[in-house]
Amino acid sequence: MNCDAHLQNPIQVKVHFDANKRVFVIGDLDADLAKFEQALKSVNFDKNHDVLFSLGDVIDRGADSVKLIKRFIELGVYMSLGNHEHMLLESLLTHDKDYFSLWVKNGGRWHIDTSDEELEFVCNYLRNRPLSYLLDYRGAKIGLSHTVSHNWNWLVPANDKQLAVSALLWERTIVKQRIVEDNPSISFSIHGHNTTQTPYWLGNTYHIDTNYLGGKPTIVELERLINQNSSI
Repeated sequence: MNCDAHLQNPIQVKVHFDANKRVFVIGDLDADLAKFEQALKSVNFDKNHDVLFSLGDVIDRGADSVKLIKRFIELGVYMSLGNHEHMLLESLLTHDKDYFSLWVKNGGRWHIDTSDEELEFVCNYLRNRPLSYLLDYRGAKIGLSHTVSHNWNWLVPANDKQLAVSALLWERTIVKQRIVEDNPSISFSIHGHNTTQTPYWLGNTYHIDTNYLGGKPTIVELERLINQNSSI
C-alpha cells in the first residue's frame, strides 16, 4: 500500500448551501449498500439537485465497505469520519497494534479478503474526510459529526487533534448521562455512534444511529429538523 503515514484529517469543514437545495443527513451504515440505497429511495434522492451528509461508520460489520465508498464518490456525499474509519486509519497508516486488534474485533475483518489496491483506495479516501462539518443552511448553524462532547465549541473548535478525535469520534457522555443542556455555539447538531431504535433529541443534539442490531439507517431532511428545532 502507498498511503500517507500521517493522519491529516481536518477537524472541521465549513459549508454553505442555498435554501433551494434539499439537504439530507444519514446515520451509521455499517457497510450495508442495500440499506443505503433503500434510504435514498425513501426520500427520492436526486444526486443532481440534492445534498447528502454522512455521519461516519460507513464501513465495517457488513460486506460492502468498498462498494459504499465508491457509491459515495458517485453521489458526491459529504462524509465525516466515524470511529470505525478512525480504527482503519490508525491500523493501516500508523500500524497501531491496539487499534488493529480493536478494529478486527469490531467488524474490520473484511479487509483480510480485500486487495491491497482497494484498501489503498479506501485509505486514501478516508484520510481526507473531516472529523466534522459546520453547515450554514436556511439561517441555522448545524454541526454534523459522528458524536460530540457536551462542551464542544463549534465556532472555535479545539486545535488539538487527539482531543478532537476523542470528542467527535468516540465520546458517549451526552447519551450515557442523558445531558439535555443546549450547546450555545450551534443551532443544533446531528450524530450517530450511540445505538437507538428511534431518533431522539438531548438538548439541541439529535441522535440517529438506528441501523445496528437489525434496524435500518435514518435519513433526515434538514428543513424538517430546522422547523422542528425552532418549535422546541
